[in-house]
Amino acid sequence: MIQRYRVLGRSVVEGDELQHVLREAYERKSPVHCECRKGNELPLYISHRQNGYVLARWPGSGARHATACDHYDAPDYLTGMGQVRGSAVIDDEASGETSLKLGFPLSRGAARLAPAALTNDKPTVKSSGQKLSMRGLLHVLWDRAELSHWHPKMAGKRTWFVVRRALLEAAASCRAKQEALPHVLFVPESFKVEEKEEIRARRRAALARVYASRDEMMVVVGEIKEIVPAHGAERIVLRHVGDMPFVMDQDMARRFHKRFAGELALWQAQDGPNGKCGHLVLAGSFARRREGTFDLIEVALMPVTREWLPYETSDERYLVGKAVAEKRRFVKGLRVNLDHDTPIASLVLKDTGEEASAIHIHDRDNELAEPLEALLAGQGVAHLLWKEGEPLPARVSRPPRRGWQAQQAA
Repeated sequence: MIQRYRVLGRSVVEGDELQHVLREAYERKSPVHCECRKGNELPLYISHRQNGYVLARWPGSGARHATACDHYDAPDYLTGMGQVRGSAVIDDEASGETSLKLGFPLSRGAARLAPAALTNDKPTVKSSGQKLSMRGLLHVLWDRAELSHWHPKMAGKRTWFVVRRALLEAAASCRAKQEALPHVLFVPESFKVEEKEEIRARRRAALARVYASRDEMMVVVGEIKEIVPAHGAERIVLRHVGDMPFVMDQDMARRFHKRFAGELALWQAQDGPNGKCGHLVLAGSFARRREGTFDLIEVALMPVTREWLPYETSDERYLVGKAVAEKRRFVKGLRVNLDHDTPIASLVLKDTGEEASAIHIHDRDNELAEPLEALLAGQGVAHLLWKEGEPLPARVSRPPRRGWQAQQAA
């Protein structure tokens, strides 16, 4: 499918010309619309990056785009986004800014000098959706960064450099606790020996908030390299910041391993050195001690494949791997604040024709539970209950548009 946009009163296709047109539209604050569905007003917004201008869909509008469109997204009801949008995640279409309501603090007083909470995935937060848990924040950022999306052309190109850039760009238009989210978010920069001093200087500047006060907290998102014993405690070492370990005392380490036993087991089951077959992403609030070490407060873990696509179970990892290997186009469902008993679609395939296909993993032979039956009755996509060993819905190839044929003939 050739992407077409209505910009400055005319139709423009992807290509070198688009950058020049987007620059003018950005400077003039002119609206841009996607033309993937004739007769539908599908507004987009322009994001200015160092290397140019990028178009992004308005949050919550992805399901209105054509399934073959780059801006298509799974309907909110299939994932945890439906629970939090409009309550914990509030989009302002006038300003393009998103307000995030967090269910965990970013500062601590005298009564909270020691890390007391490990994770705030409590039933009250899960059921209401009024505030984001740490896992919820991580999933929202992953969704906004479109790291839950996959296209065969992405194979071999999604490195930590790409992941970090996407996360920072996703955070750029967000606010939390009356602050711009980038002010409280730390995502480690890819380490290069030849630039180690410059990288350290940039890291110190990025961490200015916690260096200025031991009462202030930030949120780190990074890949776990190792978890090692350390004089009666444990240290979590993230890749690219090996000299900045996060310390857990014995009590927190015990609760950490109990709470995240499943995620840690999935990570350890992935074969291959240096994360060649998968990664374990950590999101956590942290503060700096007087001694210069860092305490983790709230924590969430998320296993991801080598393509940085999240999964929750070994069956889901197999499903994601199968879809990648078969060069399918899809969106990975994210749970956000929902508890593990609430069903969501594992994948939404975008290459099955006019109607996307939601894939639900069902490993039981008994009758379907009522929540899953309700999900399967949802409109806007086809639904498939899938088990390991079964094929995915067939890919539907679309003929090229007339505009593309005309371009080739010219």
